[in-house]
Amino acid sequence: MKAIICSLIFLAAGSFSCKKNYVCECKNSNATYIAGEIEATRSQAKKRCQDFSTADSKCNIQQ
Repeated sequence: MKAIICSLIFLAAGSFSCKKNYVCECKNSNATYIAGEIEATRSQAKKRCQDFSTADSKCNIQQ
């Protein structure tokens, strides 16, 4: 019973995502530039940063 409770606590703690600051970097044919900083989970930051992309530039979070 104790093992089940410990396992459930571990799974619950692991399922929460941490918000961090991610830098959004955009590249076009002329240059690479920083588009801004996003405070979110990694997947949310990646989506928001890709929303900055245009036909001429592609944006992704820095690794």
